Amino acid sequence: MKSCSAFFVLLWLTSASAQPAKPAGTPIVAKSTYHPDNSHSETIVDKSTNELIESTYNAGGALVAKKHYLLNERGLPTQGHIYDGRGNLVARSQVYFDSYGRATEMRSFNLNGQCYQQVVYEYDARGVAKTPKVVNVNPGAAPSIKPGIIDFTNSAAPGQMPQQGAPAQPQVQPKKKGFFGRLFGK
Repeated sequence: MKSCSAFFVLLWLTSASAQPAKPAGTPIVAKSTYHPDNSHSETIVDKSTNELIESTYNAGGALVAKKHYLLNERGLPTQGHIYDGRGNLVARSQVYFDSYGRATEMRSFNLNGQCYQQVVYEYDARGVAKTPKVVNVNPGAAPSIKPGIIDFTNSAAPGQMPQQGAPAQPQVQPKKKGFFGRLFGK
């Protein structure tokens, strides 16, 4: 653990000397998280540019993914790009908020615009966040939804549904004979 702290201090000193000085009072927060599979993530939040960059490395130390998010005035991610280990853009994400400014859902989209993951955030009656629910979707397995035509002029017999997409067939009702027709048989 001490070597990890020393690494980040060394990394910070190296990056601070290599970059031009920033005005005082612009905080940059860095955090490292180690996962059970020996991979780890490094998160850097720059409040002067309202950006968050999260890099994830495998157990061997190779970069696996990089996420770059824009933050709102409260410091919450609003939208972002997701890159693979080689720096290729692979997905985009969008965060949705409720009227209280709390995140309610984060959707991740592939480059074809198909949603492949939803993270749903819920809150109890006191406003305390519950455990987020992650819904992974296979966009290739989903049925294609196409706009259809609804024809309100097509009348069907009671209890029957009109056929979608079929041309409207006028229903021909036999004319009832009027009084004189019944009287004279015409």
